[in-house]
Amino acid sequence: MKNRIAVILTCYNRKEKTLACLRSMYVAQPGDGTVELTVYLTDDGCTDGTADAVRAEFAGKDIHILQGTGSLYWAGGMLFAWREALKKHDEYDFYLLLNDDTFVKDNVFTELFNAHEHALDTYGKAGIYSGITCDPHDEKIVTYGGGVYDNASRSKIRELGPSGKPQLVDKTNANILLVSREVVDKVGIFYEGYIHSGSDLDYGIMVRKAGFPAMITAHVCGVCQYDHTSDADVCRKLMQMSLKERLEYIKNPLHREHDYLVFVRRHNPGKYPLTWLLHKIRCYCPSLYMYINKRRGLY
Repeated sequence: MKNRIAVILTCYNRKEKTLACLRSMYVAQPGDGTVELTVYLTDDGCTDGTADAVRAEFAGKDIHILQGTGSLYWAGGMLFAWREALKKHDEYDFYLLLNDDTFVKDNVFTELFNAHEHALDTYGKAGIYSGITCDPHDEKIVTYGGGVYDNASRSKIRELGPSGKPQLVDKTNANILLVSREVVDKVGIFYEGYIHSGSDLDYGIMVRKAGFPAMITAHVCGVCQYDHTSDADVCRKLMQMSLKERLEYIKNPLHREHDYLVFVRRHNPGKYPLTWLLHKIRCYCPSLYMYINKRRGLY
């Protein structure tokens, strides 16, 4: 049986990482013809020659390079590529979302399809499957994959690690994320309201709400450096800035304020007014924000 997969990526000036990601994927692709890959790659205004390098190195591969606007960021770039792949939706059995800074291991397809079979056997339906990634220097340090809500208010997530079998989760990362066609038929693709981050977490929640399983793989199947700054460290950074610098900082899509507020409004609307207020305090008086969160036991 052949599994036809549309691979979705977006890139911006990380040529060597993008090339390494694609190399690792093709090395991991089974040689028996059971996995057919078509890549949709958004080039969101790269100035480092990423697109030309991909064309040169993978000239014999089925890769579609799409020209972005230069301001799509991660969520927008992934959505742009996924929409293009949807034009041939009937030709694909799965969509594989990859971060271009993720290096997949040789076992990645085995792990993802084992999770798929587990979902079919356990829940009677296909779902989405997030590949667990580890730190480049220590496989015991899990960096991405998925987690479960750790409190009744659904405000804290406990990240899960490999357990030897696929696990059901409440939220998924899309560093490595295999999405079945059945899920896309019912749920669609990423919500378009995000700019840079949050789309993958949002998607996992929407999949679960629609009654499909969202799972992580049984074992580590990728490598990716964890690169997110803690909220406490961001607050300390803001405390060293002028008000003008803080306003510029929080408006930058890379710094998540817009996307985080969108996420809260969609999935925890009762918390939204307080979250909005706290983010205003963080901007205009970060020292007070730090004090409040210390009293709340968050820092």
